[in-house]
Amino acid sequence: MKSATTPTAEELRTWAFDANTLEPIQDWDLVLSWLAYEDLFLELASTKSCPKSDYILSVLYLIVGDAVRTEYRNRRRESVEDLLAKAEGRFPAFVIRKWVKRSRELLAHPERFSYDDWCAGGFAHASEA
Repeated sequence: MKSATTPTAEELRTWAFDANTLEPIQDWDLVLSWLAYEDLFLELASTKSCPKSDYILSVLYLIVGDAVRTEYRNRRRESVEDLLAKAEGRFPAFVIRKWVKRSRELLAHPERFSYDDWCAGGFAHASEA
């Protein structure tokens, strides 16, 4: 990977399918959450054969959770809603449907935000994720 802060989509895909590689830098999930790879994140998170699908799913939770936590200062609500609509239409995997459902509930009830669940991987790593 040439740069951990600006990986290409192909570099990210290669990393995600290598079960033996670690995060290239601390807080890499935060770096990824700012990249415009939402389609790739949805694809990888919904691919059971991807060793890091849970990690990528946690990035999707982080994107939504951080938007709500910051009252949409870091990412516009419309952008989050567009991402959820895209996920519903093209990614039928259970984990994506669950993420969409939880995300819509959070958008409707931001007072239910939990940092551990949304920004620290809690929902993505839960057995019922």
